[in-house]
Amino acid sequence: MASEMESTTATAAYCAAVDAGDLEALRATLAPGVTLKSPITDSFEFSGREQVLAVMREVFVVTSERRFSADAGDARQRVLTGHAKVRGVALDESVHVTLDEAGLITRLVLFIRPLPALTTLAAELGPRVARQNSPARAVAVRAMLGPLAFMMRSGEKLGARLAHP
Repeated sequence: MASEMESTTATAAYCAAVDAGDLEALRATLAPGVTLKSPITDSFEFSGREQVLAVMREVFVVTSERRFSADAGDARQRVLTGHAKVRGVALDESVHVTLDEAGLITRLVLFIRPLPALTTLAAELGPRVARQNSPARAVAVRAMLGPLAFMMRSGEKLGARLAHP
């Protein structure tokens, strides 16, 4: 079993790879059967190293200023926190990471806030992922998510002022 120090090293390598947008370095941190649970949908997971790398390739395209800032946990379970931007909208991210005995990542569960950032990420990332199946699916996903993201970005400040105690 990996020690806590080895686990910290493994997640540090993951964070550095994501921060740099380095797919090959990211590949080295992932177990062959890794799964990624999306912050956008519960309908499916990305399974296997190649699917996870494919979605992360698209994440690297649509996000900027990726920076992880904290790593806590034990030898098998870690929680990472970070920040990024998508279309100029700041997002906060938490990632629950599960590691195997060799220190490779077997599961990633992502959480993103605030809602305008999550909907913007969905609107940017969803069509890119759907396009891997067909261009028509990408158009349909963009039509569904684009207006939602626009409404959230546009209405957040007004909504917050109206709801503030």
